[in-house]
Amino acid sequence: MSFWNKVGQVAKVAGEYAAKEAKTQYEGAKERSAQYAEEMPNLSDRQLAKICLTEAQHSPIKVVVARKELRNRGYETMEDIKSI
Repeated sequence: MSFWNKVGQVAKVAGEYAAKEAKTQYEGAKERSAQYAEEMPNLSDRQLAKICLTEAQHSPIKVVVARKELRNRGYETMEDIKSI
């Protein structure tokens, strides 16, 4: 087998692994997003604001869902959220 055939095989395996890993991460994020979407309507405005202001580094998906819930409740800007 030539060198370039071997390189092609290695690239193919690496690409398949990367695609599988990306799909797994996407499915996990989708599940967490759905879980958060169920939880957020039960939280108070203050609890949602705290999530938006403090958890961006640790759980960006949770922040997006909390912010969406606050928008549904009429808080449009970060200034609105900070004033809660």
